[in-house]
Amino acid sequence: MTIKINIGVNKKIGLPDYGSAGGHCNIEIEADNSILDNAGQFLQRVKDAYEVARLSVEEELSHHRPGNAVSQIRSSGQSAPAPRQEYRSNTNATGNSYTLSPKQQQFIASLVKGVRGLNWQTLDKYCDTKWGKTCSQLTSKEASALIEDLKAAKSGGGGLSA
Repeated sequence: MTIKINIGVNKKIGLPDYGSAGGHCNIEIEADNSILDNAGQFLQRVKDAYEVARLSVEEELSHHRPGNAVSQIRSSGQSAPAPRQEYRSNTNATGNSYTLSPKQQQFIASLVKGVRGLNWQTLDKYCDTKWGKTCSQLTSKEASALIEDLKAAKSGGGGLSA
């Protein structure tokens, strides 16, 4: 006898001018009842299917996201390498997403302009040293810490140091 396992992921994002876009993916798996005898195997099968559905939704929504503020400022003439990744979705064990918000991106961009001697290459090196990723790849929590560091540097608290 077989069982059906149904995994679904829905996500909606806000767009400029009060718009929104949504993505949805449902995956149905048929498995032998014996899979329930091995909880680890069952959970792994569900996790794998969930990850495929989540990635599918993220991929679809990536087509609707406008360029983030960090990449827009970089392309506006400041010399810096292009970001390694335009938009990063970070998830915790329960699948909740924590990403660098557009407001955080804009605030970081304004702070970068206000810190003497700071450019995007230096900021990316700082982020790489502190978190192992570029500025545009930070989670919202990491971005909050970066903002505090930038505010301190802007107010004369010295340069950035990891």
